[in-house]
Amino acid sequence: LVKTLVVIPARWKSTRLPGKPLAIIGDKPMIQHTWEKASQSLADNVIIATDDQRIFEAALNFGAKVMMTSEWGTGTERVIEVQSIMKYDFIINVQGDEPFIDPLDINTVIETVKLNSNSVATLKTNLSEEEYGDPNAVKIITNPNGSVAMFTRSSNYTPSEVVFKHIGIYGYSAYVLDRISEMVPTENSINNSLEQLTWMDHNIPIMSGFTTYRSLGIDTPADLERANNFYK
Repeated sequence: LVKTLVVIPARWKSTRLPGKPLAIIGDKPMIQHTWEKASQSLADNVIIATDDQRIFEAALNFGAKVMMTSEWGTGTERVIEVQSIMKYDFIINVQGDEPFIDPLDINTVIETVKLNSNSVATLKTNLSEEEYGDPNAVKIITNPNGSVAMFTRSSNYTPSEVVFKHIGIYGYSAYVLDRISEMVPTENSINNSLEQLTWMDHNIPIMSGFTTYRSLGIDTPADLERANNFYK
């Protein structure tokens, strides 16, 4: 039987918003909103992965499955540690600061990775005007078959290129995640601060599903205020 696991990596040490997973949106911590959304998806199991006791205890209190991991630099490394113990067929990495993600979008990633099990699956959406020139908005340029030709923070495109905004959710087969676990970050990936470029540099294709979801990733106190206004 093929089983799918959603892992939600959550760390305390955000440079711009320390303790971010426990920041309150409405009447709940951000991580709880993300977990509730993921729990409504088609995944067989959902687990929060953290290296912080405060997040661990909060997750237990609202009824989530949670695992303490080592201190890692990326969410992907946290996901790899969870998978090394849990051993699922497909693993979805949903970032803890996506409290408004639609469960249907998680389903899109699950379906995409099951159809393309030698690839990583992710999501793209339409870019807004102000995101074009914003280096924090990661852009995707896709091939006609939906696979990703390029990830970039740049705003230099030819008019013929169709550019989308990247939504940072990933789906992996156990086989692909195993391969990724053995990779050393490439220079290209380090220079652009985009870990997925390492995977592409090692010839792992990335397939992108489309969503209308306008990611409200929360990185700053201003983002948190906006999220609370959005939630009302």
